[in-house]
Amino acid sequence: MTLLFFIGVSLLIGYRAITFVQGTAAIEKEWEANQPQRLEDFGSTQSLSILPLVNWHTSNDRLKGEAGVSYLIKTDNNTILFDVGFNKHQESPSPLEHNMQQLGITLESIDTIFLSHAHLDHNGGQQWVSDNTFSLGQEQIDLGGKAIYAPTNTTYPNQEVRVIPEATVIAPGVASLGAISRQLLLGRIEEQALVINVTNKGLVLIVGCGHQTVPKILTRTQQVFDNNIYGLVGDLHYPVPEGRITLLGVNLQKYLASGDGPHNPMTFSTMENELHMLHASGLGVMALGGHDTSDEVIARFSQQFGNAYHHVRVGEWIEVAK
Repeated sequence: MTLLFFIGVSLLIGYRAITFVQGTAAIEKEWEANQPQRLEDFGSTQSLSILPLVNWHTSNDRLKGEAGVSYLIKTDNNTILFDVGFNKHQESPSPLEHNMQQLGITLESIDTIFLSHAHLDHNGGQQWVSDNTFSLGQEQIDLGGKAIYAPTNTTYPNQEVRVIPEATVIAPGVASLGAISRQLLLGRIEEQALVINVTNKGLVLIVGCGHQTVPKILTRTQQVFDNNIYGLVGDLHYPVPEGRITLLGVNLQKYLASGDGPHNPMTFSTMENELHMLHASGLGVMALGGHDTSDEVIARFSQQFGNAYHHVRVGEWIEVAK
């Protein structure tokens, strides 16, 4: 049995490695051939406030943290729920539902749900991802006709989910950057970021996991929008020296969901290069979530950005513009 198990695991790893190489090459060809349509005028918002609802760090002990993501985003005209957390332990209420209750956030106050990508720590757990859907908790509650956006085919009971693979305006001053593909050892993933144009400041990017990679996020933003980038809030997948999720002693975030395969994982050197790339952009706001990034990297970003840096803690508002 032990020998058969070893052979099976070896074959699976070999298959995944071949798929990774082939998939990466195909995605790079797609990226080079793609000419995204520009969005020259999609309005703006004078106010922008972002409240972490699910992430690794919390602002107090009443709130639950986990290796998942959810943000509440408020503009002049919209209140957007960005991703719905992990609910790793299948709790009821889920960490998202619990934190919303503690913070006085009602479902009725939300008009839009924006899903960055179909991974378990963003869509409410693997049981939902496996069925191409998502959930805020253990049960799929009535979402009351909210606008829902996803980068790939996604369903929800009695709701229309709009798939937006390309850069698309979804509200005044609010747009999707469009899906950017990445081949991971776990498989291919399409991830979109939210782009918000803040009056007299510029574009603020809200990122779920950063599987797209920072260079491609910045390049696509420059290809699609005329405005400068003012800020970036979210999670960028820097699990160095280690990430937050392990299985059978293997750090999944480091070896399966970032870097260039298990033999070439994310390194401090890569992180530093991307940190300097972001800093050179002259960002007025930088906030890095910890669900997929180590405390060591967060400290490095805080040091580099100084007063422009905002910590991502559940229950602590990030006020970009009032």
